[in-house]
Amino acid sequence: MFLLTALVLPVLCGAGLAANGHSYRRTDPVTGQQLLCDRCPPGTRLRAHCTSSSQTECAPCRAGLFTEFWNYIPDCLRCDACSDHQRVVQPCNRTVNTVCECEAGFFWDQHFCRRHSACKPGHGVKAPGTPHKDTVCELCADGHYANGTQAVCVTHSACQTDEQLVLPGSRWHDNVCATCDHLAQKGGVDLFKPILSSLHVKYGTSIERLEKLVNRCLRRKRFRKQAVVRPMQRLQHWSDDTSEEEPLNLPSIQEESHLNLLADRIARKILRFQQLHC
Repeated sequence: MFLLTALVLPVLCGAGLAANGHSYRRTDPVTGQQLLCDRCPPGTRLRAHCTSSSQTECAPCRAGLFTEFWNYIPDCLRCDACSDHQRVVQPCNRTVNTVCECEAGFFWDQHFCRRHSACKPGHGVKAPGTPHKDTVCELCADGHYANGTQAVCVTHSACQTDEQLVLPGSRWHDNVCATCDHLAQKGGVDLFKPILSSLHVKYGTSIERLEKLVNRCLRRKRFRKQAVVRPMQRLQHWSDDTSEEEPLNLPSIQEESHLNLLADRIARKILRFQQLHC
């Protein structure tokens, strides 16, 4: 029986006995026979191929190396290292590679971890960011606002019984309510500081600069000085006398004109409130 098996096995191998996930085919370099060799299990590597007279020899992976599948590779694979803004979820061992995940505040974007997006003023968080997905933002509904520093849209505050509405809320700022005493004690700019903070988030302009813009507009209106220059007027002045380098300044001119208009609007609201109620 042993002699029959020894004679039949090479024939079966040569006839193309199918290899499965735990075996592979090779030709014996000495005899030329087609052999079906065992693969090495996970956590090991191939030390020597099988022959017509010996089985496959495997060796365990050393520290810092691994093989995850049945294999016949001569060297184990090097364990991965987590990159910037990643943390180790599972350390590498002989059978499993290092498993990394983006740290808190970041998500995986194809090749690296990116910081979660911050929702812009007027938008709240619909779905918070995860290690695998960015933050999903949505436009605040009517009667709600988000100023860019808070995570979700919140309902506009209601004025107290002794307060008057100075400026109706929008999607990016709350209702502004006040009393005459408040204006007299703290001034109009202080009253609008929450809006100035929102503008700081929205445009990246310092709050100190925004305060100066509002105060400048208030002085102009109180002493009936020349009103703020409108964007189209400023652009017309700019185009009348421009140089080759000036087009580079166009975005800053547009932004400054827009901020001047917002400051002018705040100043008008403060003066109107004082005229009607104080």
